[in-house]
Amino acid sequence: LDAEGLSGVLSGSLLIIGYAQPVVRSAAQQLCIHLVELAEDDAVAILNSIPTAEGAVALAMEKLPITIHGCKAVVLGFGRCAQTLARVLHSLGARTTVVARNTGQQARAQEMGVVACGFEGLYDAVIDADVVFNTVPALVLTESVLTRMNPDTLVIDIASSPGGTDFKAAERLGIEAILALGLPGKVAPKTAGEIMAQGVMRAIRDYLS
Repeated sequence: LDAEGLSGVLSGSLLIIGYAQPVVRSAAQQLCIHLVELAEDDAVAILNSIPTAEGAVALAMEKLPITIHGCKAVVLGFGRCAQTLARVLHSLGARTTVVARNTGQQARAQEMGVVACGFEGLYDAVIDADVVFNTVPALVLTESVLTRMNPDTLVIDIASSPGGTDFKAAERLGIEAILALGLPGKVAPKTAGEIMAQGVMRAIRDYLS
């Protein structure tokens, strides 16, 4: 979908999309198309964080030779998915650390009962981790960070493509790093479909009103 593809759309039309590339946003603005990105809808994103978290933990259960209970789990970021993921890990008995960018997020993580630190503490946080979950859509798990990890550490990156992990460096270091995209649809397609349908219906109602 690009500017040419949108050129025939009537001005004032409603366009509902998961995530719009910059070219689509620009074209929609120029053509006066009402653009709704479901990825930016809090209700959709928060509800989608549930199957995302469940899928990420299920993947960790499949790959790790130890239980989630008692393992050292690190969650990078503290957005909508990361908050749900940290809560699920903590409830399963994982020794959970959240690495968040600001003190407000760190305070919320501490309120949930998990350890929290800023990204300046990332090197120390991952040094003895069993599993690291990244939710940050920027390169945060660089080669210098990965070298601090035990080669047995599992990395599960659920950030939007291309993720926030240097996957080539992880491979060189013998660290298993997985880019796990589209977890809601893979883990719970019916639930994911219902969440999406609710978001679409809400966008149409808001547009018509």
